[in-house]
Amino acid sequence: MTPHPRRRDESTPGTDGDNDPWAAGSRTNGDDRRSRRQRRRDDIARQRATLRDQRRSEPASPLGAIAVIVLLAILVLGIGGGLPRLLNRGSEDRGSAGLLTPAAPGSEVPQPTRASPTQQPEATGLTTPPPLTQRPGASQTASANEAARNWANLFYTRTPANETYDQLVGRATQYMTSELATTFTSAGDATYDALKAEGGSSRVVSVNVTAPRPDTAPVDTPTRITRLVTVKVTTTGKRAAQFDVPLLVTVVPDGTRWLVSAVDGGTGP
Repeated sequence: MTPHPRRRDESTPGTDGDNDPWAAGSRTNGDDRRSRRQRRRDDIARQRATLRDQRRSEPASPLGAIAVIVLLAILVLGIGGGLPRLLNRGSEDRGSAGLLTPAAPGSEVPQPTRASPTQQPEATGLTTPPPLTQRPGASQTASANEAARNWANLFYTRTPANETYDQLVGRATQYMTSELATTFTSAGDATYDALKAEGGSSRVVSVNVTAPRPDTAPVDTPTRITRLVTVKVTTTGKRAAQFDVPLLVTVVPDGTRWLVSAVDGGTGP
């Protein structure tokens, strides 16, 4: 007689997941791990929030505040142009102004240096125009030109065999100031001695008197006129020649006449 297979009792634990004690234990362990991880996350978040609150409530460090102030100062000075002014306090050299010599043909004439005022008044409403430089009249200019021409004609007509250089200067004093005559006498003129040694003489062919180019001489005023005087001279002797002598001549009034007060350029043939 074949025995029937034993029927599983409903109360007997089987292999189903719901009734499997191992499966139930695994679910319980997973839930615990997730709970622990969540608690750790919550603890970390609370710690970070606490640290942020503490940092906000603490006073700023003095060193940190100083560093921030220095950084802001550097940014302000650099952007506003203050840093370049601190590093370079206008060390540019300025050339001295003086009487300029006539420029050679084809060369550039140096521009005069003008000092800039330290303060400029602010324009408010109507401003007063700057005073204009007073210019000499036509008669004054003509007299100055004539004085320069007469002086050049006399001073460069030379006969060393008949008179000394000092005597020549003395004759030309009627067209120049006594101070300029003293300067010529003290300095002497080597070309006059050379002309005498060669047994030669010089005479003036022509004298051209013109106004100098702009910015190469001071502006003319009623008390000072500057002229570019070009004297064409011919010489005799062992080395006879003909050439031009360019001069920058300053003429000043002396009562009713005009006298040469300064000469810049050659002094003899």
